[in-house]
Amino acid sequence: MFEKIADNIAKLMLNNKIIEENKVVICKWGIGHILDTVFNITTFLIIGIIFNMLFETIIFTIGYIPLRIYAGGYHAKTPFRCWCLSNIILVVSLVLVRNAGKFYIVFVTLSLIAIVVLLIFMPIEDLHKPLDQNDRRKYKKRGVAILAIEICISVVFALLHHNKISLILSSIWILLSVMLILGVIKNNLIKK
Repeated sequence: MFEKIADNIAKLMLNNKIIEENKVVICKWGIGHILDTVFNITTFLIIGIIFNMLFETIIFTIGYIPLRIYAGGYHAKTPFRCWCLSNIILVVSLVLVRNAGKFYIVFVTLSLIAIVVLLIFMPIEDLHKPLDQNDRRKYKKRGVAILAIEICISVVFALLHHNKISLILSSIWILLSVMLILGVIKNNLIKK
């Protein structure tokens, strides 16, 4: 989303002899990635503040990103669509967490189903991120390890009667399982 700004900064760095010409492309990519990341984090924090759920937003971000990296699933075609989808996922998660007490048994049941879906399907490759057999094994192993850690954290906090973190982690699993199912559907449609 910040390609033009990154390009201008990289050119400015080249003109001021901060970088060499053969490093312009790498710097442009890195600067763009940094700007995207800062923008995404800022947007998430703003959403957290608007919902008066900043703590939940931070926990969601910490739990969602590493699991998403290794689980895969549906990916948007453009960075802007990815940004929109990420914000929608966060908002849905916050709404789920805020209202989980009203349908706690359903929420727990969906969480258990989501864990099974994640264990069965992850990783799901995407057209823009194909996986070979070695990648699949590596991503599966790391994804399961991250999920196991999150489950342990969730159980510990539930036993300590700090259900908020457990609910946030559960919402991550539910939404990520939906992303995996959508990824499977998208991949099947592309194959046809």
